[in-house]
Amino acid sequence: MSICKILYTFAALTQYSPLKFSCMKNLLFPRQFQAVGWLLLIPAIILGIYSYYFTPLTGTGVLEIIINDAAIIGTTVGSLFIVCSKEKHEDEMIRSIRLSSLLKALYVYAAILILSVLFINGGDFLVFMIFNLVLFPLIYVVVFRLEIYRYNKISGDEE
Repeated sequence: MSICKILYTFAALTQYSPLKFSCMKNLLFPRQFQAVGWLLLIPAIILGIYSYYFTPLTGTGVLEIIINDAAIIGTTVGSLFIVCSKEKHEDEMIRSIRLSSLLKALYVYAAILILSVLFINGGDFLVFMIFNLVLFPLIYVVVFRLEIYRYNKISGDEE
């Protein structure tokens, strides 16, 4: 018995089965989560902007901590629901757009982070790092929605 047969047999019996990798589409939330995501994201962003401009960033008050946590968690969960929920017509092209958008968002995020490290110092850097907590999911939402818009526009023109 060759080593390849043994390894393939072991992989087929464990979590590394090639059959399990084909079920990636099941990892997405149902389509209804997208609306819930928008209902969480928009108020959380408004709450975060309000917290930044109208409350002092001392970090000592209980209400301030609750507002900041709600803004960060709402933005993160909302953007996760928006991006990780199924589209109306989920197909291979949409999955390709998801991956492409993820890579583009990662490149933009890395560039913004590097530039902020080089050009922002002191207390302003600390404030930026607070925004940085939710920056990647927000960039991903924007890039993914733009790519979906472009795809729908192109497919609409072909019909």
